[in-house]
Amino acid sequence: MAIESDGHSRGNPRMYELMENAPKTGRSPTIWSFPAVVDFMKVAGQPVPGPWPPHQEPRPDPEDESLPVAISEPAERDRAPRSRSAE
Repeated sequence: MAIESDGHSRGNPRMYELMENAPKTGRSPTIWSFPAVVDFMKVAGQPVPGPWPPHQEPRPDPEDESLPVAISEPAERDRAPRSRSAE
């Protein structure tokens, strides 16, 4: 079973980790000027305790075959001409 990390993950940092070491002073306002946002990031970035709920399963890693594929449009000669009489 997959278990959430402790909040400091190397490959996929949480929101608060991105600004954790940002400078707190300077000529222009920083993220620290907005304490409500900082508090939200701290709470939203906390790991979820315990394993996945039994009714949920983690999303599988996408495979190349499962991604959408672009289809080119047919050439002009293959299309039927529009009639302007219906206008």
